[in-house]
Amino acid sequence: MRLKFAPVRTAALVLAATALGAPAYAHHSTAMFDMEHTVSLTGTVKDFQWTQPHTWIDFEVPTAAGGVEQYGVEGMSPSYLGRNGWSKHTLSAGDKVTLSIHPLKDGRKGGFDASVTWPNGKTMYNLPQRGGAAAAEGKQ
Repeated sequence: MRLKFAPVRTAALVLAATALGAPAYAHHSTAMFDMEHTVSLTGTVKDFQWTQPHTWIDFEVPTAAGGVEQYGVEGMSPSYLGRNGWSKHTLSAGDKVTLSIHPLKDGRKGGFDASVTWPNGKTMYNLPQRGGAAAAEGKQ
């Protein structure tokens, strides 16, 4: 008789584990970013945070009026980027670079980093590139 209820309990446990895992899976969504469009921003790195679960760039972009706009740019995880040539020293405060980002859909000043290009033309990619390596030669 007891064996008759085991499949029901097993199904209930699997269902509960799946439901509890959904928020963790959803965390890695890119739904807030417009992944179909890329915007280039040229400015200065204010801060590069090599943190889990995602890297973060605080970025300042000069305006035509002489001011500065602050952007928050999310990147891939340090473990992913590390496997693709990045390090915690890849970007430093004061670096003048061009970021290619997938902007936030809601219009706020920020996005998801696609690549970083230095004035000397070296580019490093934050996302996998079609037909090639995820990172190109860059500042290490």
